[in-house]
This record gives sequence, structure tokens and C-alpha cells, in this order.
Amino acid sequence: MSKADPLSQTIIINESCRIKYSKEDVYRIFGIPCSGRSVYENGIPSKEVLSKVMSLYLGGDGKQQRSIKVAQGVIERDYGSVMTAQQQDSFKVAFVIYVMSTLLAPGAKYDCPSVDYWNAIGVPSDIDKYDWAEYVIRKLFDAVLKVKSDLKGNVKGPLITGCTLFLQG
Repeated sequence: MSKADPLSQTIIINESCRIKYSKEDVYRIFGIPCSGRSVYENGIPSKEVLSKVMSLYLGGDGKQQRSIKVAQGVIERDYGSVMTAQQQDSFKVAFVIYVMSTLLAPGAKYDCPSVDYWNAIGVPSDIDKYDWAEYVIRKLFDAVLKVKSDLKGNVKGPLITGCTLFLQG
């Protein structure tokens, strides 16, 4: 992360070599959409959206349902030979939560996914209509800025978030 410059969107190899990166690169590496509606367009999800995602797709309502492990459980569940439409929707939502929380935009809290993108998963059939690559790269930029700020402020053991795997690609 020390070689990443989020303001110029480059990775600094040395004084004369910089590699520019963008959301299109996130698309090329991970294959997630890099066009469409912004994940952030509707702001922070309302309590109603949070409740809907937890009750309809994760199997219950309450803080204990807002868990990466609960999403993982939905993904790993044995659905038999054919999934119902509701089971397919639950799987899609849980998959996005799990992948965002463990690979593409992990946060600092153990077993607690970020909910800032939950407006984009409230309607599972619309998930592919969002610019997920923009979300991932923005979260990575935010993470780089935070780590650099923490290091300048002598924070011992700064928490590293964002898709650091992308920087290694």
C-alpha cells in the first residue's frame, strides 16, 4: 500500500516508472461490472432496506443476521437439485455480501460486513446493473489513504482494509 497513490491512481514502482490503475483494471482482473448505476447513488441504506436484506435473504431480522458467517451459511446450504426463485435471490445476495466482505472490499470489523452497498443488493435481479468495480476501487483508495494517515500518526498496527490483492496483481 505504501507504493499506491490514490490521488493519481498509480502504483509507484520507482521514480521513473508508475503504473496507472482504474476501475476498468478491477473489471479485467475480477470480471465484475465497471459500468452502470453507482453503488453509492442512493446513499446509506435505510433501516427498512437493512431489515429487508436480513429477513428476506439472510434468514432473519436482527444484528446477529448481519454477519459474514450467516452469508457464508446461505452460500454453503444444501439446496437439493433445484433452487426456488427465493433461494436463488438469497444466494445472490449472500454471495455479494461474502465476496465483498472477504475479498473485494473487506472491512476492519470481524464478521461484520459493511452495509454501505446494501441498497444495491436489495433487488437481487438488479445486482448486475451496478458499477461494482467503482465501489471496489473507491474502497481501496479510502483504505490506502487511511493506512498512510495511520502510519504518519504513529498508529501501532493500523488495520488494512480494501482489496489489497488488487495491488498485488
